[in-house]
Amino acid sequence: MKTITYVNQKSLANILGLFGFFSGLVSGIIFSLTSSIAESMMGIPLATGLGVLTIVFSPIAYGAVGYVSGYIGASIYNKIIVPKMGGIEIELE
Repeated sequence: MKTITYVNQKSLANILGLFGFFSGLVSGIIFSLTSSIAESMMGIPLATGLGVLTIVFSPIAYGAVGYVSGYIGASIYNKIIVPKMGGIEIELE
């Protein structure tokens, strides 16, 4: 058994930021498709514009939130959780 006693904040922030970016991209595409369908069914011309904006801004927002939460989460883990609980035990082969 190995114990994780330190997590690099920037490394975790980069990984979660990238994960958030792609999650935002997927949700933006889904929202864009949904709004396009809604426009064709209901005739609301604003829906397509919002869908395109969602494809642009969702990845940025999700990525930023992922980056910040990863950095803060790693800091909390390193400074609070590890000293009190001893870290996460993992088994490596």
